Amino acid sequence: MVLLLTINKWPASKSAEIGKAYLEVMKKFPDDKSIEKPILRGAIWTDSEGTRSITVSSIKKGKVKESMDLATNRLLALASKIEGFQYQIHIAYDLAEALPLVGLKPLEEAPEMY
Repeated sequence: MVLLLTINKWPASKSAEIGKAYLEVMKKFPDDKSIEKPILRGAIWTDSEGTRSITVSSIKKGKVKESMDLATNRLLALASKIEGFQYQIHIAYDLAEALPLVGLKPLEEAPEMY
């Protein structure tokens, strides 16, 4: 499984604006079930630097670019509406997908190892 994670940060004083902007952005760039499936729509917390959130989606096989494009369009739209909005996009691989990244054979080539 390949996951797309976003980590977002904005000034706490902009939270009401973020809520409204988020609804507008999601109408413009709605979920596409052929690309990804939301796992965690948003977990939100505050700290000394402002408000933060994370989202997690499971990317369909062969759809990493499309998922990145969708996330980028959404986040750029939010950044253009909310001063101080910052974001990061990460692609994370589950253990089976990540084995070659750490120098190990894929599961299908050496299942007895795992």
